[in-house]
Amino acid sequence: MSESPQRPSEELLNRLFEGKRALHEAQRMLPLPEKLRQLLELQKISYEILRARGVELRPWEKPWNVEP
Repeated sequence: MSESPQRPSEELLNRLFEGKRALHEAQRMLPLPEKLRQLLELQKISYEILRARGVELRPWEKPWNVEP
C-alpha cells in the first residue's frame, strides 16, 4: 500500500504564506488601469482554455476586445 505524501514543513508553509501576503500587498498598491489590464488578460487566457476544451460561450460571456 502506498504512503500518503508528507506534509510540508512549518518553515515552508510560513514562507509560502508570507510570499502570498507580499503578492497581495503589491497587487493592492497597483493603479486601477493596471488591475483592469491584468483582469482582461486573465479573461482572454480563460477564454482560450475554454475554447480549446470545446466549451461554447454566449456572446456576453466572451472577453471584450478593449484596451484599458
